[in-house]
Amino acid sequence: MPRSTNQEKLAEQLGFLKSSLQGYKDGNEAEALRIATTIRVLLHETGLSNPLLKQIDPNYLNLTILDTPEIVPSKPGGKILFLFGVGVSVSIGKGPQPVTDLNNPKLQLLPLKQWWNRPVLVFSDPNGQQVSFSRKNLLLILANKEGGAHVESKVPVAYEKYVVDAGVPFIVNGVKTDSVHLAQFASVESSVRMIECLERNFPWLKK
Repeated sequence: MPRSTNQEKLAEQLGFLKSSLQGYKDGNEAEALRIATTIRVLLHETGLSNPLLKQIDPNYLNLTILDTPEIVPSKPGGKILFLFGVGVSVSIGKGPQPVTDLNNPKLQLLPLKQWWNRPVLVFSDPNGQQVSFSRKNLLLILANKEGGAHVESKVPVAYEKYVVDAGVPFIVNGVKTDSVHLAQFASVESSVRMIECLERNFPWLKK
């Protein structure tokens, strides 16, 4: 049996994204780890391997993907005290959920490189220094350390302190809900935008 082509592999990875997204919606939160791993296969470049998208299009980082405009400090040289760049919807019964639709009127097409590397979580530590996590940071930790592809007993200290231990609680009808897993929410939201990106940039995937 001949080996699958890169185009066939891309269609396969797209299928993984769709299946994991549906699995998450059906209540399996661990699918956020699979999503992170799939996006790693598509985008993450190392000295030993090229991501799948680069093998199909050497200029893959110039492909466009939907994202909201980046928030910048109001004053030149100012600092962001807190940035929560992950979409969350809150409803009665389900509580906080990652945004899994593309109805936000603020969404615009941005280069994939900018989307992958932009900060989505920014915190200010007790000394006033910023602690920042890009989408790439969060998804690679999920994939490489939290169980997507590998499990490690230790994760980066800042990730554990600000993303895992200091989750953000939400209040629904005056009732405080459990904290959300910010990295997993970022992963699920990323899957929706990546699916749209792949189907728009590679129309043959829909055939």
